[in-house]
Amino acid sequence: ETDKIARLVEGILKTDVPEAIITSVRIGSSGSPFSGASGSHVISAGARLVPKDQRKRSAFDIVQTVRTRVQKLPGVIKTDVYAGNPMERMVTGTGGKAIQIEVIGNSFEETDEVAVRLKKILENIPGTVDVSVSRDMRQPELMVRVDREKAAALGLNIQTIAGTLNTALTGTTATRYREKGESYDINVRFIEESRAEPEDLRNIMVVSPFNGRQIRLDSFATVVEETGPVSIERQNRERILRVECNSHQRSSGEIIADIRHELDKISIPSTVTVKVGGIAEEQAEAFADLRLLLLLGIALVYMVMAAQFESLLDPFIVMLAVPFTFTGVILGFVITHTTLSVITYLGIVMLMGIVVNNAIVLISYINVLRARGMAVHEAITTGGKDRLRPVLMTTFTTIGGFLPLAFSRGQGSETWQPLGITMVSGLLVCTVITMLFVPVMYSLFEEHRRRGRKKNTGFVPAGGKL
Repeated sequence: ETDKIARLVEGILKTDVPEAIITSVRIGSSGSPFSGASGSHVISAGARLVPKDQRKRSAFDIVQTVRTRVQKLPGVIKTDVYAGNPMERMVTGTGGKAIQIEVIGNSFEETDEVAVRLKKILENIPGTVDVSVSRDMRQPELMVRVDREKAAALGLNIQTIAGTLNTALTGTTATRYREKGESYDINVRFIEESRAEPEDLRNIMVVSPFNGRQIRLDSFATVVEETGPVSIERQNRERILRVECNSHQRSSGEIIADIRHELDKISIPSTVTVKVGGIAEEQAEAFADLRLLLLLGIALVYMVMAAQFESLLDPFIVMLAVPFTFTGVILGFVITHTTLSVITYLGIVMLMGIVVNNAIVLISYINVLRARGMAVHEAITTGGKDRLRPVLMTTFTTIGGFLPLAFSRGQGSETWQPLGITMVSGLLVCTVITMLFVPVMYSLFEEHRRRGRKKNTGFVPAGGKL
């Protein structure tokens, strides 16, 4: 059955992915080193595509086509289809899926039940693909339940019983044989005929370390057939399983918001803890750090300007240009369908130090004109006219440097293109509004300050000059 599915997957890669240069399909006990799955039932397939400029479809579109076809194959239970370099995933440790819900609890029955409910929830949320549960299906196993009181009465302990079963079924190294400088392990265990059936397990004789008596296993233990997980994952010494999925045509943030909304509606046993983890958790931590960095950057910029202007009001007027940076960035995201990510957040932090340049150039020159004796409105008008060209030159040279990044369509552009879009859109909108809004705010603040002085002194200089 596995060989048949592997051939079908190989056929899908050859027929539905004409952009592929090389395709590969692997079956074996090693499984996929990136998904963490193992066993002869695991199929790992891949395709290397031609460069981006030589194909019309993006890697994500190709992935969705393959994903849709593979999920329809009979016998396929779980899929994990992704676009990217597998070696990069292995080195960076990002082998998990983009969105993970961690279910923590010691009871297999309760955690499995919660996982099944969460899996159904994820499948019904738009934009989720490759929904799966990290804990593999339960496999049949033989469970030896020891009556400790009987075993103790017969002079047996758990260590002796476990050691005897391990030797009988899997074998132990009794000694080593050396010949001509070579060393060979001598492994001792029961022959195949003596360990093939469950009844053979019950007939195993355990030797008491105290009196040397041989005692049948079923005299003090029962052997029952049950099912159990292939592996048990632990985190902070607690059992954990993950309900995972990837995203398609929706951002991870939107999907996570829907997940949190659905989690609020369901009841979860008190012994089970559910939380959103994986890449989404790491992204939330990164955003928290970047928010702190953004606030720290704004504070430092304000302090530097306050020291240079020797005023607390003028730097505040300059900082009013900052909100328009966010307006430009959001507008750019809406037009280009870009989502907020760590890279774009870094671009916003960079903008904090760039966007105030234009306002600094304008406000400092207005102060110079006022120091020469000009009235407020005359200084604002003259300063805006004289400093328009330097401001535009500074802005356009900066934007010109980021335009190749914003319009890049080459290999790897998905990573850095959002940074260029962030910088270009933020600078464009901020520059246009800064030249209009900052002078107006400067005039209003000066008018307010003039009225305050008039109220305190009752005197205004002739001509209204301050």
